[in-house]
Amino acid sequence: MTEDKKLNMPQSIVLLLLIIGSVAVCIRLKTGGPMIGLFFSWIIIYLFCIVLRMDYGKIIGGAYDAVRVVVPTLILLMSIGVMIGTWLQSGTIATIIVGGLQLINPTWLLPLTLIFCAVLSLVTGTSYGSVGSAGVAMMAIGNAMGINPGMVAGAVICGAMFGDKLSPLSDTTNLAPAVAGSKLGDHVKSMLWTTVPAFLVSLVIFTILGIQQTSGGYTAGDLTTYIDALNGEFHLGIVTLLPAILLIILLLLKVNAVAALGLSSFAAGLVSFFYQGIGLASIIKVAYNGYSTGIEVGILQTILNRGGMNSMLQYVAIISFAVGMGGMLDKLGVLDNLLHAIVGHIKSDGSMIVATLLVGYVTSIISCSQPMAHVLTGRLMAPIFKERKVAPEILSRSLEDSGTLAGPMIPWHGYCVYMSGTLGVAWAAFFPYLFLLYLTPIFSIFYGFTGISIKHVDE
Repeated sequence: MTEDKKLNMPQSIVLLLLIIGSVAVCIRLKTGGPMIGLFFSWIIIYLFCIVLRMDYGKIIGGAYDAVRVVVPTLILLMSIGVMIGTWLQSGTIATIIVGGLQLINPTWLLPLTLIFCAVLSLVTGTSYGSVGSAGVAMMAIGNAMGINPGMVAGAVICGAMFGDKLSPLSDTTNLAPAVAGSKLGDHVKSMLWTTVPAFLVSLVIFTILGIQQTSGGYTAGDLTTYIDALNGEFHLGIVTLLPAILLIILLLLKVNAVAALGLSSFAAGLVSFFYQGIGLASIIKVAYNGYSTGIEVGILQTILNRGGMNSMLQYVAIISFAVGMGGMLDKLGVLDNLLHAIVGHIKSDGSMIVATLLVGYVTSIISCSQPMAHVLTGRLMAPIFKERKVAPEILSRSLEDSGTLAGPMIPWHGYCVYMSGTLGVAWAAFFPYLFLLYLTPIFSIFYGFTGISIKHVDE
């Protein structure tokens, strides 16, 4: 066997088509979603290695290396499941729903959700935290108001990604300039050109959608019935908000996300025990299996019957198989084949920006990892930007415009799986409403071909 043997372009294309077909068949037949298809991708790669006499041990080593990188995300995902279950049982979610139903006009829910999640993510530097806290709350309020859940989820994700992309506290905001060789301040300033206009347009669109949703044939849910039912199931009050307040404070203090979620869940357990009068065994059971309500109102059952570590295990499996597959494809040389094919068509600054965005999307689709997308894209494109004497902050901006924002748009990407699992909304439902994620690269391409904001340097 030849350890360093790589696939050529035709072989790479055949392998990718087989993997895509495997995933597509499972999704089409609605049997296990993408998880089983991604599992079979490992078998397909193994058979390729056998036929082509490649060292499968070395190839699967790439899978394990890639999975090791996303272990914190897997743990975070399970922590979110525990927190949602305990927040439901403690009455935290119920109190937020009642407050939202009483204070928020349904017409303005979508733009308020976008702004709220953007501010929280910008301040804390984590889209995970804002989606897991503010996002879950706004989804519950939107469901009770009868607003399209895909739209609410889209507003949550757009807001969360806006803050995550621009916050100096975000890991991606620091990784991209480090890879591109630019300064953090220059990087953030450069991103304002693409991200702020996209955010403002998204805000207008969500405002229009909110008005359309609550006009004409809109029938609001029986809010009084919902409020009475929640008051009947839980003791509501400021005490039940302590887990949410604690989480936000911990995130602002830059406490590790898993620790912050764990402490918030522990606080919710204390509220359940001392304030709701629930036994310890029931609290632990809900932390694992999720909450089950006794309320017979259908919409409230949809909102409250969820959470628990167990509810996230399928998403953990999807991320593990998807990221591992990406690691193996990288070892096989599939990524290099595709990336160099894209880079070969660069003729101008505009086409260079387009190529960078395409490479960012390709690496995101295959690797299912933001860090890997940034590193691989930056490594390939940095010499080209330098050759054309384009400032490194334009490269780092392009890395974020694609690699950071691509995650929620790819069904098997870790970010998308996290968003879908946490918000309880399928990818197909929120995908059409990810306006910020579509518009940002459009502005980036426009600037590339017009020269607006494209800075050139002598060295």
